[in-house]
Amino acid sequence: MISTALKRLAICCSAVTLLILCSASPARVGELRTDRYVYTGGIDHGKQHGFGICRYTNGNVYSGHWNHAYKEGLGLMEFADGTMEFGRWRRGTLQRKSGTNFNVGQTVYGLDVSKYQKNIKWKQLALPASARGKLTKTGTYLQPVLFMVVKSTQGTSLRNEYFERQFHGARDHGIIRGAYHFLSPSGSGRSQARYFIQNTPLEKGDMPPVLDLEINRNVMLRDHSRIVAIAKEWLEEVESYYGIKPIIYTYDSYYRDYLHGHGFDDYDFWIASYSREPRFRHCVIWQFSQTGKAHGIGHAVDLNVFRGGDYSDFKEYVRRKGIQRTPRRARR
Repeated sequence: MISTALKRLAICCSAVTLLILCSASPARVGELRTDRYVYTGGIDHGKQHGFGICRYTNGNVYSGHWNHAYKEGLGLMEFADGTMEFGRWRRGTLQRKSGTNFNVGQTVYGLDVSKYQKNIKWKQLALPASARGKLTKTGTYLQPVLFMVVKSTQGTSLRNEYFERQFHGARDHGIIRGAYHFLSPSGSGRSQARYFIQNTPLEKGDMPPVLDLEINRNVMLRDHSRIVAIAKEWLEEVESYYGIKPIIYTYDSYYRDYLHGHGFDDYDFWIASYSREPRFRHCVIWQFSQTGKAHGIGHAVDLNVFRGGDYSDFKEYVRRKGIQRTPRRARR
């Protein structure tokens, strides 16, 4: 009798274990093809599940979360005519918030992240906004993150410990991505460029590489010509490798005081200015806040906007000036 009871207990335990293993089994990543779409992303029992990107034969593209073939959770739909929808979906239908008075993609918002943003909760990633689409910490409406630039390296020995998960996570979640190097006043520009290239697997379709140029002002005043030379070495080495011009990130006043007229005027700039919008024509990205909020990130974020038009214009900019080919060593 004891033996029989033990056998029944063992069978029950095995059944429970099997149930737990099945329920805990994650969706695999793969591809589904039909005559209506090509889907790449999470798959469970032959259906879209988890995050995935679905490219429909009619030209529409959906990037977002799924629950067994239904769009569920945050997602971005880009229609063939260039219009876009973003928000929370439920059983395949977008839950439109009443009072919305903006067109998604008309303004192109993006983030730059580093070790301070750590692990991003991609399933929650969105920007709080007002009914008119303006970003605000207390907004109950949502704007999508349409680009993300990730810190990769600094000098010749420092790396962002979260780079891989942030950089690959952006691409895996349908966000146009880029990477930047923080220039050090010590070490040659060439050696810093090679360090960046070795540790930053930029691929075709990524934004141009970025040089973050914000050396301490006292150092810049004392060694201006030397630091300008280091920066030019970095830019020339990176341009030689990728065949495209990098973008220079700096502050509005820093550009006026130290860079304008010193051989950088042919480059596109990403300018940080928190009191007013930059007014020179080579500024393609404006960083307008360093204390922004993003759902899915537990730390203050820098908020940026593309100054060259809407999302279709941004994609065209990246197509023309971004990475044109994946370097051989970076191909996966």
